[in-house]
Amino acid sequence: MSAPHLTSLDDQSTIFYMKPTKEIIIQSGIEILLEKGYNGSGLKEILDAAGVPKGSFYHFFKNKEDFAKEALSYYSNAFIPLLQQYLVDSPHPPVNRMTLFFKAMTDIFESQKSCKGGCLVGNMAQELADVNTPLRTHILQIMEIWNSYFTLCINEAKKKGELSQSTDSHELAEFILNSWEGALLKMKIVNSAAPLRNFNRQITRILECYP
Repeated sequence: MSAPHLTSLDDQSTIFYMKPTKEIIIQSGIEILLEKGYNGSGLKEILDAAGVPKGSFYHFFKNKEDFAKEALSYYSNAFIPLLQQYLVDSPHPPVNRMTLFFKAMTDIFESQKSCKGGCLVGNMAQELADVNTPLRTHILQIMEIWNSYFTLCINEAKKKGELSQSTDSHELAEFILNSWEGALLKMKIVNSAAPLRNFNRQITRILECYP
């Protein structure tokens, strides 16, 4: 679940400096977090990129960890309309909705000049889950929200006979999202969207043959 840059999902017609200061800080910070990770990103670097003084940061955030939580939530919330559009509101059959969603996400990555960045949520889970309990818990909550949309879609697929009634909806949803995050990690390693295309081929086959 991810895009190379969160702002690529934003309204590009919005003039950046007209956005609220807090949003400017978060968006600038997300870009840097995607590039350098949590531990490699300094507050001064984030504030310089945002073009705001240090006092503005502490007006909105208690500390760097608090900022990271809000950045993660902001990043995650940008995908909720896409999840709703593809997995809930779409007129396509439920299984087809899921494959179309991932194809759309792959297209976003392939439209970029490079395959760097990956998913902020996945990146920070890799970096911090073992050492920062508050952020690990927050990331888990975000993943459960994403998971709930797939679980809902899978439940509908079961009702329509596309998937077996014995399918564990939550378990399958977790498998799909875990596999996608793995593909995003491999994408960063090989600097190519090929792992995402492979994911799309395989998940389509798996869902079509799922008992």
